[in-house]
Amino acid sequence: MKKKVIVAQKAAPELLALLREEAEVIELMEGDLETLKEHLPSTVAIILGTWLKFNQELIDLSPELRVISRTGVGVDNVDVDAASQRGILVLNTPKANALSVAEHAVTMICSLSKHILALDHAVRQQNFKIRRQYLPVDIDGKTLGLVGLGNIGRIVAEKCHLAFNMEIIAYDPYVTSAPDYIKIVSTLEDLYEASDFISIHLPLTDSTRHLIDEKAIEKMKKSAYLINTSRGGIIDEDALCKALEEGLLAGAGLDVFENEPPSEDSPVLTCDKLILTPHSAALTKECTLRVAQCAFQGVLDYLKGNPPEYIFNKNKLSSTR
Repeated sequence: MKKKVIVAQKAAPELLALLREEAEVIELMEGDLETLKEHLPSTVAIILGTWLKFNQELIDLSPELRVISRTGVGVDNVDVDAASQRGILVLNTPKANALSVAEHAVTMICSLSKHILALDHAVRQQNFKIRRQYLPVDIDGKTLGLVGLGNIGRIVAEKCHLAFNMEIIAYDPYVTSAPDYIKIVSTLEDLYEASDFISIHLPLTDSTRHLIDEKAIEKMKKSAYLINTSRGGIIDEDALCKALEEGLLAGAGLDVFENEPPSEDSPVLTCDKLILTPHSAALTKECTLRVAQCAFQGVLDYLKGNPPEYIFNKNKLSSTR
């Protein structure tokens, strides 16, 4: 009898066909928790995106579960500690979406610096004179500060260095070396004070939640732009909007939010100096397929008795044995 695998998101037919060769596949529509709970007791692996919060309750309902495969880098919607205690592999796709997210971050840099949304809106309102307000700024030679220098941050650095001749500085306590064109700084304060653009590339953890708060923003240049394509909880959105309204920052671009989607009364929805996108940096046609292929491959490797390539909780699994 084939082992049962739940696919809790839309997937390409060819990937589902490959998986069906090795397993009984249960496809779920987004939000269908009833069907999920019906099948969890006999499920060996689950492939999931961001909509499903795989918490202690769901893990307790899954005595046969051995693999949780996440289509993306972040696993903040998975109770990794609870999974590790049970010996469940938590897989992610750390490289599959790097290029697309990096491109999105660079697009934010360009759109913010050139005031694309404001100028577009003005032209549509017959305000052609806005051109004489000289709102845009050049990118060439400016300083880009990267908070986090993993796969995505390094691609952003390379593109901005080569395309725009930017000075690149980065803060990452887990990185000790980098290409010659990236200067590693020892403190976040050094990065905040020197950067014209600040791009965040960190996971959301207890230590990074609201890392960018009122005090952090006060250390940034008033002419600086802030970009976040990682996780929403890293920025205190109330503090950010207040700073933008008071002129303490020139602008910001957010692809991620503390609550997704933002609530109707969220200040981000009425803040003029913000560019907002719906957590879509990795949702290009090409990237969606790459990420899914990687997530499916991890489950297929397990089913075939091979070690998956990307085991997020490998160290935690070792410590629980």
